[in-house]
Amino acid sequence: MTRVAILGAGVTGLGAAWRLLEIHPGWEVTVFEQGDRPGGLALTWHEGEFAADLGPHRIYTELPEIEALLPGLISREQTLIVPRVSQLLLEGHFYTYPVKPAELLRHAGPVRLAGLAASAMAAKLRWPGGKPRNFGEAMIAAFGRATYDLLLEPYARKVWKTPPREVSSEIARVRVSAGGIGQMARRVFNRKEQHGSPSALNQFTYARGGVEELVKSLATRVRRAGGRIMTSTRASGLIVAGGRVTQVRLSHSSESSSTIDADIVISTIPLTELADWLQPFIPDSESAQAAHDLAHIGLILVGLEIRRRQFSPNSWIYFPEENYIFNRAYEPRNFDESMAPPGRTMPIFEVTSRLNDAPWSRADADIAENVKTGIVAAGLVNRDEIGQAFVRRIPHAYPLYTTRYRERLTTVCRYLRRFPNLVSTGRQGLFNHNNMDHSILMGLRAAECAAANLGNAAQPWYDNLGQFSHFRIVD
Repeated sequence: MTRVAILGAGVTGLGAAWRLLEIHPGWEVTVFEQGDRPGGLALTWHEGEFAADLGPHRIYTELPEIEALLPGLISREQTLIVPRVSQLLLEGHFYTYPVKPAELLRHAGPVRLAGLAASAMAAKLRWPGGKPRNFGEAMIAAFGRATYDLLLEPYARKVWKTPPREVSSEIARVRVSAGGIGQMARRVFNRKEQHGSPSALNQFTYARGGVEELVKSLATRVRRAGGRIMTSTRASGLIVAGGRVTQVRLSHSSESSSTIDADIVISTIPLTELADWLQPFIPDSESAQAAHDLAHIGLILVGLEIRRRQFSPNSWIYFPEENYIFNRAYEPRNFDESMAPPGRTMPIFEVTSRLNDAPWSRADADIAENVKTGIVAAGLVNRDEIGQAFVRRIPHAYPLYTTRYRERLTTVCRYLRRFPNLVSTGRQGLFNHNNMDHSILMGLRAAECAAANLGNAAQPWYDNLGQFSHFRIVD
């Protein structure tokens, strides 16, 4: 019997297990998850009567295969259609986001708006062509220097904790919504719209009770197909013999440890950690340094109990200015009423940080106090309306696309090719900034590759990573 160990029970690991068991029902497939339940980043966070996703997870995809799959995972009765209502706080005014031209004209004034529009048009005329070398150049070319200085540069620096000229232009393709202020300013003078794939949604589908409902459906399919999901069991290392991974080291919640044999390993843990595990067996200083230089941005979520039914009518609020510690807020109750008890709500505020910088090193209570001070200063709530604060930290929330990340990633993947029965996949496993639907597809594809290349999947897998290069995050 072929024994498969899958490291991580997020949607990628569960998707891989499910597809493997579809293809080879007789295989022994076990998923190991360090948390007390499956989900990874697609968990629903519970604090007493309150609930929230670890980041708002919409049910949306542009991938036909995942679109066909979703109705079997989330039934019509479980879905909610939620209108997208968002705002952006800039210079003391809450703008509708994406920004409406008339609103921008009313609050910024015709002179300033004309300056933004002229700057955007001038950037188009001056841009020499070719691919921008970094995120800063990409944004200046697309929106103009004025909008870049006003909004895009401070927000990018705040989110990524990195100067925009040190961030890859790739993040502009996968992440930035087309509803930016520069485009809105241009639209005042040129009403012709460009049609195509949406980059910002007017409404979205949400899973009643939170994203974990989709995870539960995936986990049920794995178990019904004969797979096992071992929670509170952390993969802590690998054992390599003859150039192949032969065993996985496990740490248990009881503080005991063990090893299990494996013919095939599919990993969804952070790529940097996986490469580090393998160095004692096949040392390679170049790949070790490349893995070390691939950085993640951590996410601190601060949930505040607000003693009223609704904090704001928005799905999301963006805070680009650096005088607020948080980048964005979302209110789960606005997605699903059941996420909070009657008469109260719990908005979530997102704070990003490098793992060796402040605010990651600051105490939870200090971070929460800073968030409270910020929302009071913004006029969103009175101090006496704020109740309990809850804090949750996610160390590897976002891969940081620096200008050299691609060559470093290529170096690490070239190293991983040396282990023929080991495949790394998913958001963490391929250092890929993506959405939940992308992660599921990456799990399915890893399973198919492993099943088709019995124990020798590494080379065809890493040779075909370009299949994921079209992923694009839709806001």
